[in-house]
Amino acid sequence: MLKGETSSIEESGDFISSMPDEILHHIFSFIPTILAVQTSILSRRWRHVWCETPCLSFHGVETTARVITQTLKSYRALKITSFRLANAYYVTSGEINSWIKLAMSRSVNKLSVSFLNYRCPDFFFLSAYLEQLSVSLALIVICTKVSWISLRKLTLHSCSFSYGEPIANILSGCPTLETLELIYCRRFEIKSSFQSSYVKIIGPQIHYLKLTISKELCTLVDVSSVTEASLEISIHKKFLPVADFVQIMVLKMLEQLQNVERLTFGSTLLQILSLAEVRGILFPTFNVQTLIVETMFVRSAIPGITRLLQNSPVLKKLIAKATCSGSIDDYGLDGHYLSLRGLNLDQCWRSEYMQNFPTSVGIGSMVRCENAVSKLLASFLELVLKNSKTLEMMVVQFRTTRPLALEFFSQLLPMPPTLPHNNNVSLVLNPSNYSLTASVSLS
Repeated sequence: MLKGETSSIEESGDFISSMPDEILHHIFSFIPTILAVQTSILSRRWRHVWCETPCLSFHGVETTARVITQTLKSYRALKITSFRLANAYYVTSGEINSWIKLAMSRSVNKLSVSFLNYRCPDFFFLSAYLEQLSVSLALIVICTKVSWISLRKLTLHSCSFSYGEPIANILSGCPTLETLELIYCRRFEIKSSFQSSYVKIIGPQIHYLKLTISKELCTLVDVSSVTEASLEISIHKKFLPVADFVQIMVLKMLEQLQNVERLTFGSTLLQILSLAEVRGILFPTFNVQTLIVETMFVRSAIPGITRLLQNSPVLKKLIAKATCSGSIDDYGLDGHYLSLRGLNLDQCWRSEYMQNFPTSVGIGSMVRCENAVSKLLASFLELVLKNSKTLEMMVVQFRTTRPLALEFFSQLLPMPPTLPHNNNVSLVLNPSNYSLTASVSLS
């Protein structure tokens, strides 16, 4: 090595060593703690700086139980803000417990634990300082008491739950919880049947709610802090006996979401709302600013979408995602449900808009024709503009097998001159199978 190069390295080392401890601690937070310890040989001052870094992370092929234990013996900080344990080799449950106890004794705020078949002990569920907790690959057993009074975010990934109601126990001990993520969790059960089930959701601090319900009774009691919600319903068989019940249940849930700013509705739920609309059931009014509908623009979804638009007086943005038409076919809607209730099918679907939208059977052949697809989207655009006075942007996401000609977009531009109000809407067409996005202004 040349003398000049050595001098340059020394100057660089002196520069780093002159940094405040807070900056060095911040740098150490981005690397595994073992690496931070190893880099201490670069500077005499560094040998003790890592001992007080508030962020500890033990993971990787070089991480063994002996290494972690020896490292923590030299650790001197009184406060730990972040502590991560993952995939260390030759580790026992007792050793994991001792490390977690150390972190909790230092008032850890952010804890991440990932060990295969690790069984969370009772003390694990008691912490007044935890704000974020992530647990992976562990066994969540029934715990008699949970006290995570400061926890705002809980993530459980690939965990197994014991029999009983561990999730209910956990949530009851998290009064400030805002986000709950359950990812690939096994044996998570709510024991219920259609005749006796009753699921209540009480989450006054939750900001985001994603819910897929079925025919079981589900009630939103307090979700007053939710700003974004996504709702879908799963009904594949035996729809007729529960159709009326499901409509009422969904609308009662929507009453608790009137002040949500961003709402997403799945394709089957839109069909349920359409049935409620043609039966004349009243809808709540929403303060939603961004509305997302997942639909294939079929007839059975249009009444529900129309009513949502009409009852959203401050709507700014609509995102329409083309998906499957829903799990309830037209024969089940018309032949079984509406006809058996003595409703006139022509009157139910008599709206002028209905004539421009296909059934769930007819949509299959229509999507293969570029001209038919463009007319369908044009009809949907006209429907939206006639029923939303405040809309500023509309995004249409759809699938196509090949690039469409420019005429595809030109058919969307001419709007009838009889629109009831002046709209100035930005339209974005986003075909997902090729890179083409068009933005036009409609007045």
